[in-house]
Amino acid sequence: MDKVVSIVSPCYNGEKYLSSYLNSVLEQTYPEIELILVDDASTDATAEIVKQYETLFKNKGYTLIYIKQESNKGQAAAINRGLKIFSGNFFTWMDSDDIYYNDAIQKKVEFLEKNTEYDFVLNDGEIVNEKDLCTRVGVLKRQKPSNNDNLFKDLLDENNVVFTPGVIMVRADALKRAIPNLSIYESREGQNWQLMLPLAYSLKYGYLDEILFKYVVHNGSHSHMKRLYERQIERRDNFYVLQKETISKITDMPKSEKEYWIQYSYKKQLKEKYILTLKNRRRKDYAAYKKEMKKYDVDIPEKMPYDFYQIYIILRKIKNKLKRNLMK
Repeated sequence: MDKVVSIVSPCYNGEKYLSSYLNSVLEQTYPEIELILVDDASTDATAEIVKQYETLFKNKGYTLIYIKQESNKGQAAAINRGLKIFSGNFFTWMDSDDIYYNDAIQKKVEFLEKNTEYDFVLNDGEIVNEKDLCTRVGVLKRQKPSNNDNLFKDLLDENNVVFTPGVIMVRADALKRAIPNLSIYESREGQNWQLMLPLAYSLKYGYLDEILFKYVVHNGSHSHMKRLYERQIERRDNFYVLQKETISKITDMPKSEKEYWIQYSYKKQLKEKYILTLKNRRRKDYAAYKKEMKKYDVDIPEKMPYDFYQIYIILRKIKNKLKRNLMK
């Protein structure tokens, strides 16, 4: 009997794209799949679409578990529902608006079965637009570092990492070692850091250098919408909170190391907020964040398009000088 792969997929108002995702699961070449679809209080026809697939999944020999949350709680809360009930030997999570290649699950299982020293595997993906699913517009790939391969640090740095869930499959027993209570911090900013940071710190990972899924870009989606400055700042604050909560719960990380990485996260988000003040020309916030960065001995980015605050000071001096000359 083949080992079971559990897929947990949050979904909210997915009537426009859910069929494409469910079809991609049904078209998998791997024989044992358990799909847990967590409906985050959708108000459209999501439930009706899932119902249409129940017989198709049964006929394929797949398990389809549909859970509908009474209120909209976000993707992380939906993932927690799935974490509590999945029963597979391997675990992965996938956005319900993306699309699997038909051999994606098979190839990831085969990699982990052949490479028993690894607890989870990282693969590649391609980016497509919702209006043209056949045309690749980009590639999602972590370039394997030639030395000092530290996925945990790179996740915090947002450097050379892919946050789309289609890139990871983990052994269930390894997942339970990394996240013993099978629960992640619930934040509306997402769920990937909360899952990936414990895995990256506690487990060994390997690379499968193949594109195995399509990441579908939707105009106006949560991850691509244009955000106002205040919302961007709030989001960075929320990133820090979810990272802090996640790091604090990593069971095999010493307390002193937790303190180090939590402060590291704070400094990283502080720097990102400072850069936002530059991009959005917020002089007062710029001065405040710069002062705080000096307090925490954070490297202030030197290579910026312009330093609008310094330009403001120079222009003000020129204006005052011209004004004095005119008065004379």
